[in-house]
Amino acid sequence: MPRTRPLLASALIAMATLTACSDDQRPASSGAASDSPKGDKAAAASDTAKPITKNLPQAAITQALLNDGELLPGYELLDDKSVTKGEYCNTTDTDQAPTGWVRGGDADYTYDGSTRNMASVRICLYDSAENAQAAYAAWKGTESDKEQKPSAQIGDESVLVLNPGFSEDNVNGYARSGKAVIRVRMDGHTVDGTDTTGAEATLSATLKRLQQVQAGEPVTVTAVDEQRAAAQ
Repeated sequence: MPRTRPLLASALIAMATLTACSDDQRPASSGAASDSPKGDKAAAASDTAKPITKNLPQAAITQALLNDGELLPGYELLDDKSVTKGEYCNTTDTDQAPTGWVRGGDADYTYDGSTRNMASVRICLYDSAENAQAAYAAWKGTESDKEQKPSAQIGDESVLVLNPGFSEDNVNGYARSGKAVIRVRMDGHTVDGTDTTGAEATLSATLKRLQQVQAGEPVTVTAVDEQRAAAQ
């Protein structure tokens, strides 16, 4: 009997110590994190920044391009989605594919059945993030005085170019995520090139669709979704 009490006391102390350690290591409640605006913003930023790292096949790129009813109201897909030649992922003053170009896809959209004010989306995939970064820098051009940051960063880097060249009422949007570069062109309906919401929503939706394809998930994001979320 004399040895029973010390052993029992030791066991109780050990149990108390284990309980305290478990409490310290228990993760914070998920409900508390979801109530924090900062937590929501961090989650959204993390989702947007998931880089494209896989060598996506042509079918995946085609799937990521927006279908009828997935762009903004009034826009309809013109003909079929196309396979992009390498030279069309480069600046207009060259007929060569950018270094490291692998494949690409593009789609054109009419507005209210007219080709006067159109939209286009082009996705270009590269063999490395470094080559994609160089291609992105060249593709967006050198008109830094016409560049504007999106309201929220899209991918690893993104920029809007208002009224590039001698154009009027146009916006070109560019985004790079890992090994992929996306260009969106909106002609007209941009209030002299100052309303960039359509271009931003289309850029964001296209990137998120690429991310869904890369993750093996159903492709569900639309430009309408992104524009509505940005307005909240």
